[in-house]
Parts: sequence; C-alpha cells; structure tokens
Amino acid sequence: MNSKSLLGTFLLLGASFIWGIAYIPTRYLGANNVSVFLELLIRYSFPFVIFGIIYFQTIFKTPFNVIKNCLITGSVLFFAIICSIYGLRMVQYGSIGLLVLSLNVIFVPLYFVIHYKQKLSKNLIIGIVLSFTGTIILTIGTSKTPLNIGVVICLFAGIGYTAYIILCSRILPTDLNPGIVQFYQSIPFMILCIPIVLFQSTASTAINWSNPTLIQAVLFIGLGAGTIGYQLFFYGQRLSHPIVTALILASQTIFSTIADVLLFKIELSIIQILAYICIIAAVFIAPLETKKAN
Repeated sequence: MNSKSLLGTFLLLGASFIWGIAYIPTRYLGANNVSVFLELLIRYSFPFVIFGIIYFQTIFKTPFNVIKNCLITGSVLFFAIICSIYGLRMVQYGSIGLLVLSLNVIFVPLYFVIHYKQKLSKNLIIGIVLSFTGTIILTIGTSKTPLNIGVVICLFAGIGYTAYIILCSRILPTDLNPGIVQFYQSIPFMILCIPIVLFQSTASTAINWSNPTLIQAVLFIGLGAGTIGYQLFFYGQRLSHPIVTALILASQTIFSTIADVLLFKIELSIIQILAYICIIAAVFIAPLETKKAN
C-alpha cells in the first residue's frame, strides 16, 4: 500500500467513523419528534450554508456541466438515504435488510468488471469476500423476516449507494473543491426536504429546542456527519479505488456498534465479533497493491 492509498484509507475510515457514530444522535433526534426529512434538512443545510459563505465569490463560476453532475449525485444520494431509512423500518435491521443494503460491496466491483472489463486484483477479491461474509455472519441468529416490500426498498438503497460512489468517482473532476461539491450536492436535499418539513410543521411544534442534548445532537449531525464526514469522504475517495471506497464504508456498522457498546454497555456475541473482524480485515487488505481507478 503506497502513502496515497494509506492516506485515502484513513480518510475514508474517518468518514465511516463519523457516519457510524452518527446513528446514535440520529436515533435521539427521532425519539424527540424530529422527522426524517427535518433531520436530513439539518444535516445538509449546514454544508450548504457553510460552503455557500466560504466560497461565495467562486461558487457561481463553477461550469454548468459540473453543477449538473453535482445535482445528479446529490439527488441519487437523497434517493438512497430515503430508501435505506424506510426500507430498514420494514425489515429486521440485523437480518435481510442489512444484507441487502450491503450489496454495494458487490455491485460496485460488478460495475467495473462488466462495464470496464476490469480484472480484480487478488486483494480486492479477498476484501469483497471478507466484507460480505462478515455481513452474512451478522444475520446469523437474528429474527427471520418474511420477504416484503421493505426488502425491495433496501435493494434500491444498495443500488443507490452504489451509483453514488461510482458517480462521484467518475463524473466529478478530481481538481474540484470538495466544499463546492457539497454545496451543490446539498441543493436537492434543500429543495425536496423544505416543502415536506413545512407540511409537517404541526408535528414539529412538539420538539423541545431548548433541550441542550438535542442541540448537541443537531450540531453533530450538521457539522460532523453532514459537513466533516463528507469532506473526508471526498478527499479519501480521490486517493482510493471506488471498490475500496465501498468496502471501507461498510465499516460504519462497526463504529456504530462500538458506540453502542461504550455508551449503552451492549454485550457483543462471539459471532458478532467474528463478523466485525472480517469487515475490518477487508478494509486493510483491499487497498494493498490496488491502483486508483482511471
């Protein structure tokens, strides 16, 4: 693994860490009457405002084709997130929902094999097998959920995340400022979430905005998950192959579990520990001798 690949791996791990532990404040927001669309508006309005101010003088000089591509990737991301949230609500998270949602670790490699006739390195193949095996192990012993529309929605989410990773690596120029990328990718969230949040304004009146813990959760979601996490993702993906990106992002489930263990004293089974070892091993094996996609 060269220095750039190593840096890319740790940047993507940083994004995965932030997004993984963000599940805790996200659950807290949901328990305090913050709707899904209001949470998304909070998460993506922060980078929209922050980078809109920082790059105000240059942001509107961005070529139209680049703006269009950013809006496309932002819309794909919105679709994937909404599908994952509502799909997982309909199925047991620890069983088939998680498995289907994690299919992007297979879909991304398939895209490069089929579309670009790319031959996968031995390390990539081992990483893919380890990561998906770890996810399969996590489903062992969990409650069995009959196939329903939730499974299909989770499949759409997996396809959406696959498309997002590929599009970000293919249609956005590598010299484009990640802050400007985030500004334009946030626009579809603003356009789609604001009308729904306004429509749900009656329900939002039950939110206790004077709660300091709620404010802390909002700041972490907006500044941490919504802003810093994506900056780490964009910089890390520039230095990594998209297949490696998909494998590293699968480690989010490890960080969310670690946070649950530390904060809520949840005990892990030997099966869970084995699964997480497989996933984290994939993170460090896959980038070895793997060149960034052209």
